[in-house]
Amino acid sequence: MSDQVTDAPVADTTTDTSAQQQAQLQLSDILLAAQIIQLASSRGAFKVEEFTQIGGTYERLVNFLQASGAITPAAAPTETPAEPVQGN
Repeated sequence: MSDQVTDAPVADTTTDTSAQQQAQLQLSDILLAAQIIQLASSRGAFKVEEFTQIGGTYERLVNFLQASGAITPAAAPTETPAEPVQGN
């Protein structure tokens, strides 16, 4: 048996580990993103031509949260109706 040294690249596990730690995403982050979309929408932050994309993204986030069990369909973030303006 002979000892041979190969020039195979060795993976640097220190950068892989720190990249994994920095790229963590939790269900609470996704829920927060859905709530941010909801809030921005209620404040009129989106243009009409952006509604389809933003609404689709919101629906995918909510569907993912429901499928993962993070929220129930009844607890899904939904738009709350505006308070009626009371006349004097």
